Amino acid sequence: KRFYTWGGLVGGGEKFSAANCVPSHQAKGRGRPPASPPLDGAKIVTGPKDAQIAAVLNGRPGTAMASFKQLNDVELAAVITYTRNAWSNHTGEAIQPTDIKSARK
Repeated sequence: KRFYTWGGLVGGGEKFSAANCVPSHQAKGRGRPPASPPLDGAKIVTGPKDAQIAAVLNGRPGTAMASFKQLNDVELAAVITYTRNAWSNHTGEAIQPTDIKSARK
């Protein structure tokens, strides 16, 4: 198994978030309710990682959250690690590409 470093995941996730997530969730993770809920302090982000992985892979009905399953496992692990540890979210978790790969099955 290849494990990615904390700095690499958070840094890569921050760049991805700035380019793809900020239009909906804003730079401070506050969202644009109701279509784009906040990520800062959100249960989906601070709760069990499997729920957030599923939401990013499959999208969320009733919101503007689209599926991002077209991205590779490293990109998804990075952006999820970043959001789980940005703003007031301090889970301390590093999501690994193997977590994403397992969720795709």
